[in-house]
Amino acid sequence: MKVLVVNDDSIHHNNLELLVNELKKYYKDILVVAPETEQSAVSHKINIRDEVILKEYPNKFEGVKAYSINSTPADCVKFAILALNYDFDICFSGINNGLNIGEDLKYSGTVSGAVEAYMANKYGIALSLDRNTQVGFIKGFEMFMKDFNSKDIYKEHKCFNVNFPNNPKGIYITSQGTNDYKYWFEKIGDNLYLPKAEKQYQTGINVISDHDAYLNDYISVTPITFDMTDLNIYNKFK
Repeated sequence: MKVLVVNDDSIHHNNLELLVNELKKYYKDILVVAPETEQSAVSHKINIRDEVILKEYPNKFEGVKAYSINSTPADCVKFAILALNYDFDICFSGINNGLNIGEDLKYSGTVSGAVEAYMANKYGIALSLDRNTQVGFIKGFEMFMKDFNSKDIYKEHKCFNVNFPNNPKGIYITSQGTNDYKYWFEKIGDNLYLPKAEKQYQTGINVISDHDAYLNDYISVTPITFDMTDLNIYNKFK
């Protein structure tokens, strides 16, 4: 089993080291291709004009080849396949420094890394946790891997968005939820503004969405796809 690891927080982020070290417990053939600089919220952006610079990090992870490119998570996956000729089976994208739930999926570079792998008919698994903490992943990753290696859903589908709460007590298969975001632009000078946003989570009653799973201390595993077709409308009017 060959494993590709990408992220959007860059080759230098300590969450990447944590993920690689945990994956080494399960897999022997691992390759890291990560952005040289942070690429948060780039969505599924790819580079179609500029030169791509490859940089090797021979001592970054013991026993694991690691590279960076000056591009996005989606491009990291493309580059691994098309330039490095790495025919992987699973792409783990993350661990993102911050949750990716609800509308976050549309903007997330981490999620797009997993989706890009899925588009190449590989497994794509996006991993995220609360900002500036690793505790949820440390407590919950073994739980997820046992689930991944045993449950039928992972035989039926290949792309998942996974979020770890700080104190996981189980796993739920969830839908993509919603965030009640409050957005604004704060004026900080003449013709100068700073984008601002707050997530306004509301406590859920039933553990159904990724949002509710997180609020109830469950790891959320959401099967996702790149097909943006509204099948309800399509099936009604085709």
